[in-house]
Amino acid sequence: MKKILTVITLFLFVQNLFAQIDSPLFVDSLQLKWVDEKYKAMTLEEKVGQLFIVAAYSNKDAAHEAGIENLVKTEAIGGLIFMQDLAVKQGELTNRYNKVAKIPLLIGMDAEWGLSMRLKEVKRFPWAMTVGAVEDNQIVKEMGNAIGEQANTMGVHFNFAPVVDVNTNPKNPIIGNRSYGSDVQNVADKGINYMLGMKEKSVLASAKHFPGHGDTSTDSHYTTPVVEHDLARLKSIELAPFQKLIDAGVPAIMVAHLSVPALDDSGIPTTLSKKVVTDLLKNEMHFKGLIVTDALNMDGVAKKYPPGEVDLMAFEAGNDILLFSQDVKTAKQKIIEKINSGEITEERLAESVKKILMAKYFVGLNNSKPIDTKDLVQNLNKPNYQILTSKIYENAATLIKNEGEILPIQNLINIKIAYVPLEESDYGVFYQNLNFHVTTDLVKIKSAAEVSKLKDYDYVIIGLHKSNESPYKSYKISDNAKAIVKAASENRNVILALFGSPYGLMNLDLSSTKAAMVMYQNLDMTQNAAAEIIFGAIGAKGKLPVDVNSDWKFGKTLKTDAMQRLGFAIPEAVGMKAEVIQQIDELAQKAIDDGATPGLQIVAAKNGKVIYDKSFGYQTIERKKKVSSKDVYDVASVTKVTATLPLLMEDVSKGELNLDQNLASILPESGRTDKGTLKLREILAHQAGLPPWIGFYKESVNVQNARLYLDYYSRKQDEEHPIKVTDNIYIIGTIKDTIMTDILYAPLGSKKYQYSDLGYYLFQEYLEKKYKKPLDSLVHEKLYRPMQMSSTFYLPRNQLDLEQIIPTAKDKIYRNQLLHGFVQDEGAAMMGGVAGHAGLFSSAQDLAKLMQMYLNGGSYGGQTFFSPQTIAEFTKDQYSGNRRGAGFDKLSGSSNNGYGHYGYTGTMVWNDPDEQLVLVFLSNRVNPSVDNKKLANGKYRENVRQALYDAVVKFH
Repeated sequence: MKKILTVITLFLFVQNLFAQIDSPLFVDSLQLKWVDEKYKAMTLEEKVGQLFIVAAYSNKDAAHEAGIENLVKTEAIGGLIFMQDLAVKQGELTNRYNKVAKIPLLIGMDAEWGLSMRLKEVKRFPWAMTVGAVEDNQIVKEMGNAIGEQANTMGVHFNFAPVVDVNTNPKNPIIGNRSYGSDVQNVADKGINYMLGMKEKSVLASAKHFPGHGDTSTDSHYTTPVVEHDLARLKSIELAPFQKLIDAGVPAIMVAHLSVPALDDSGIPTTLSKKVVTDLLKNEMHFKGLIVTDALNMDGVAKKYPPGEVDLMAFEAGNDILLFSQDVKTAKQKIIEKINSGEITEERLAESVKKILMAKYFVGLNNSKPIDTKDLVQNLNKPNYQILTSKIYENAATLIKNEGEILPIQNLINIKIAYVPLEESDYGVFYQNLNFHVTTDLVKIKSAAEVSKLKDYDYVIIGLHKSNESPYKSYKISDNAKAIVKAASENRNVILALFGSPYGLMNLDLSSTKAAMVMYQNLDMTQNAAAEIIFGAIGAKGKLPVDVNSDWKFGKTLKTDAMQRLGFAIPEAVGMKAEVIQQIDELAQKAIDDGATPGLQIVAAKNGKVIYDKSFGYQTIERKKKVSSKDVYDVASVTKVTATLPLLMEDVSKGELNLDQNLASILPESGRTDKGTLKLREILAHQAGLPPWIGFYKESVNVQNARLYLDYYSRKQDEEHPIKVTDNIYIIGTIKDTIMTDILYAPLGSKKYQYSDLGYYLFQEYLEKKYKKPLDSLVHEKLYRPMQMSSTFYLPRNQLDLEQIIPTAKDKIYRNQLLHGFVQDEGAAMMGGVAGHAGLFSSAQDLAKLMQMYLNGGSYGGQTFFSPQTIAEFTKDQYSGNRRGAGFDKLSGSSNNGYGHYGYTGTMVWNDPDEQLVLVFLSNRVNPSVDNKKLANGKYRENVRQALYDAVVKFH
């Protein structure tokens, strides 16, 4: 008999050993040794205590905290599930509770979309429904990895996620957005990758809600939902993802409080059913990991069974962890009584407790360390988490209709676009970003009867903005919004963006809508992505994760390509450090505080994404009107590289011009002077010997008292005085010939570097004669209008509201007035405000588009303006010892390949092709006086540029 008992004991030992090795919780032999030692050292009371995970809060009173501490100390509970809501406080409490724990506590949280689900200071990852639309499952693994990293930081070992319920019921009140969708394989793939990502960080994932909560119309927090399907359907849909995750090594599964007659017709909730937990999950599906109950305080079980009793039933059913127990002491005693009576065997207890100990070793509790609460919130919000979040939203965005390939909108010339926001939530970023690409009118429509307001628009963009407050908010679109969409779509190019659940499509008539996309959530990032898809800054990549109706099925996807247009991103998403970028704020404010300029605009982009776009200060020194992003500045000499130069580059690209031909070949009249033999390259590199400047205006005014000579000027425009200098000042029509003659006969100096404006008067003459159009019309037609640079003009008073134009200097020597919408440069003023070297007004946003076009190699928005070879030719070093390219400024004595230009009024544009950087800095440092040198002396433009470089270099 003794030998038989020995054999049986040995058999049970070997069987238990193999079960542990075969467990998804298995790490190594040292783990098993540690588990056995801990298990043997515990009393029966302590062993049973390990089964319990109770709820802890970081926002409750001292009595709650003392109660949890007492449970840890006297009841030897196995762990805690933290609910809400403060990270540092939770960290401190975790450390406090672990000090009295004999075996370190297993800390769990519901963190389906990251720790933000419970901690209010943490930024959230996307909901599962959004993730379900992503085709690249590696991105899902990255999300699991990032959430695992968050959990490590917070001392959380157990994430009660992912949800792998197949959401086949749109009316499901509790799953919905928490599900990856309605397709079994997609749900399983997403769940597996999410789980594996966390597993790499030694964080336990718990697939839920077994055996499947997707096709329910009631909430198990309040009742016991019934799943009526037969066994065949359950195995093919509800159970299938769980089996796939079991096969992939999921360490834990949470059992839901459901009634599933096909699995157990006794009426017992699945959590308490041995048929479901032991017979099905353990024996038939061969799951060997941890089995966790859903919260035992939920009415799905709590209404039927008293605290303590429900815990005992759950354990007897086969669960290992009793979650959210309401009465640990009573429950422990009931379980111990059953063990002492032999109704529950020691082996059954050992099975669960050893799994729990294996889990504790798996997450590193064999070498437990306190949580470091220093910089905890910052570490929970690492920049790379936001990068990943943005990446998910962009990859999830799903284009479901694109009739006639209307998207992306390519030709932006002479089109009118309206934006109609519908439903209840914020739309500001979407509208703002639409306007970045092209002027868009905001049209409020209250009912279908008002769609006549849209009759004159070429495109109508409608945004359905649902609340993003929680995943449980209703997805339904109001009847009024549906009627507006239907009516607006008739005979119009309507583009619809749904910022909410795809189930919002259910009863939405899109039969006449030209294009429609689902963005899943209503956030700055999704609004940004939608605008970028519409205008081609990014392509559409996502797929519909659910069957919505007969029109919109799982997997529906239409792809689009990007068109080299600027988009938006957070700095970290393009490899820059946000904290360094933020130094630009300080530099900008310091410039204003020091009196270097009344206000300014700064836009910076990296890798084709705007990562900084801010306006500071006021339009003038009087500080009456704040600067906005649509205000325009006199950009002074930046005109050279943003008006004249790109037109010359187009001619070079077409082979109609080359930089080594003589000036006389394009401007024959120069052949009668010594200027005719000058090479274009020499002129553009400021190495032709031209004088730096000629004060043309000095011959026409008494500079001592700023009195204009009547030989030149009239207060009224007439045939003799057709050129407007400013209001009520008109100059003789022959002045342009006089200026040209003065330049052509000005004495040449030696051919060494000397900056000069004069060559651009000559280039203007060439361009206007060749194309038989004034320069302002020419550049607008060829460049600004195709690029939708809607705030870029010569003569801005003819195009813009005066309040949108930033005033410059109080001219005391020539025009004797505040220059508001009139060019500051005197020579350009005498040319009527349109000159090759000055006269352009623009916003930083517009100039960023143009500078990005240069970085793109001469293309933008699907249109090519000149070749990459041309931009390379113009931006290379032209002569030894000369820091200039052909027209562009460069850094002196540096190997840096950056190029750009400065403007007298306090402006700068800069590109770096190596780092793919764009910087536009606009100010009016000359307000009120051109004598203000503080901007240059303080090197504010250079310091902002350096901050941009530092953000890249330091990141590297």
